[in-house]
Amino acid sequence: MNWMNPDNVVHAALNKIGDVIIANLLFLLCSVPLITIGPALSALYHCMLRTVKGNHTFTVKTFFSAFRQNFIQSFLIWIGLCAAFIITALNLRFLAHTVSPAGQIFFLLTCGTAVLLAITALYVFPVIAAFKGTWKMQLKNALLFAFSHLPSTLLIVVVSTLPMVMTWLDVGLLPLYACCWFFFGFGLTAYINSLLFYRMFRPYLEQI
Repeated sequence: MNWMNPDNVVHAALNKIGDVIIANLLFLLCSVPLITIGPALSALYHCMLRTVKGNHTFTVKTFFSAFRQNFIQSFLIWIGLCAAFIITALNLRFLAHTVSPAGQIFFLLTCGTAVLLAITALYVFPVIAAFKGTWKMQLKNALLFAFSHLPSTLLIVVVSTLPMVMTWLDVGLLPLYACCWFFFGFGLTAYINSLLFYRMFRPYLEQI
């Protein structure tokens, strides 16, 4: 077996592991101001979608190229989603203490809004990573993909949230979890999700 052959299974696996680790570290680096998490997520998913497709190029160059190209759109959508989440959370806090029938209805509607925002946040940055379009088109496509592939959406929600919930609840293993998140956690989550996203996006993709 030729271990240096690019088509070798071990060689391909090592390439993917390297892509995940490098992209994860770059994502953390570019997310330090917090307000740039949106562009960093788009760049992370751009790298992971290329990895799933089998395009092994220079991860650093690919990441920063995508980060720069999608910065404005990803930044504005991220800020908008954060503002919407804050308003929704404040409404939920207020409505939780309401006992009137109308208040309970508004509470349920606000819960639905929170779910819709969460699903949008999970989908819109991979959509930006894969497609070009206006911000309205990107948000529309994110929701169309999400609700036309509900089983995959549920799996993406589990993959994206379960590790974070485990980290939050298991305080005793927090140093281990922190180490995992630092080196590969975000990248691995994006890679697993990208396996599902690429299957959805592939019929509409020209080039990633």
